Amino acid sequence: MKKFGYFAVAWVWIIVLTTGTLWAQIAKVEESFFLRPPQQVAEDLFQKVYALDSEDEDNYLDVGLGYLQKGQTGKAEELFQKAIQLAPKSYKIPLRIGIAYLEKGENQQADQMIQKAIQIKPKEENLYPEAGLAYLRSGREKTAEEMFSKVYQLDPKDEDNYLDVAVGYLQKGKMDRAAELFDKAFKLEPGKYGPLLKAAVAYCEKGQEARAWDLFARAVKAKPNEENIYLKMALACLKKGKTAKAEELFAKVVQMDPKDEDNYLDMAEIYARQGQLGKAEELFHKAASLEPKKEKIPLRAGLAMLKAGQEARAEEYFSQAFALDPQDEDNHVRVGLAYLEKGDGKKSATYFAKALNMKPKEENVYLKIGLAYLKKS
Repeated sequence: MKKFGYFAVAWVWIIVLTTGTLWAQIAKVEESFFLRPPQQVAEDLFQKVYALDSEDEDNYLDVGLGYLQKGQTGKAEELFQKAIQLAPKSYKIPLRIGIAYLEKGENQQADQMIQKAIQIKPKEENLYPEAGLAYLRSGREKTAEEMFSKVYQLDPKDEDNYLDVAVGYLQKGKMDRAAELFDKAFKLEPGKYGPLLKAAVAYCEKGQEARAWDLFARAVKAKPNEENIYLKMALACLKKGKTAKAEELFAKVVQMDPKDEDNYLDMAEIYARQGQLGKAEELFHKAASLEPKKEKIPLRAGLAMLKAGQEARAEEYFSQAFALDPQDEDNHVRVGLAYLEKGDGKKSATYFAKALNMKPKEENVYLKIGLAYLKKS
């Protein structure tokens, strides 16, 4: 009995020491870890994700989708099966897989997965518009219409269904069909500005100026003091390169709510993209004066400056953000991702190592960085 006790204690200590070594490895990540081939970095990070939570189906799904986008179908399918096994009653998993296959042009696999999602939850209203829009984007309009008819049957009075499908048809250049569906949505909610605004933004992004501004005017009339109307339309103008109009609308937003720092940040980011860095900095300072203790303000300023090629100034802003909240690992991740996108592997490695060492047991951090390196590979 005494001998057995010694063995038991010995095994406990082996387990403790082994586990301690494992967590020490996870807890301490060197910059050199990230200076290896991107796919190797990604795969090691994914293994850490699985070690931290082997039962989270979303981790396997997200990584599988990343591999599928890279054309590594074998690895993707292994992970998809693992995700489905962990959550066999989730319709969202086969639906997301099916949509991903559609985007890759793999119609047979896509149909199988989407039908599997429908079998799991045949009366799930949100399933059908999402699948239908994916079919529409892939050029399978007949199948898309079958999906849309099902959602109208399940909930004929939900204006969002008509709006989402209308935007899908508009993006495909099916103007008459889009207009018909927008009108149905407006009739269901005749007093709401939201449907009008969504249609206005969609037409603006499609270059249909006359319809866009007519609907925008109707949205303003429905709710004259709603700053969100001007903000969303300004962003739509910005996407189309209509900077002067975007600035005009942003100015209206600021006039309506001069104490919302996000409005100044949005404008500042526009100026930074244009290279008008003096104006951008002025607005960043205005936002900071309203909320001097919010680290998101210098963080957004730094990211905008980095994209504009002003690395030294960006680093000054990043230092301010980290000083305001030294323990927020997500700030370091965002900066690291920005440097990785610019191709600066050494800088990104510095920030990623800091982030992971702050939260060595945070699986989402490993996953986010891993997917970025997989995309880079």
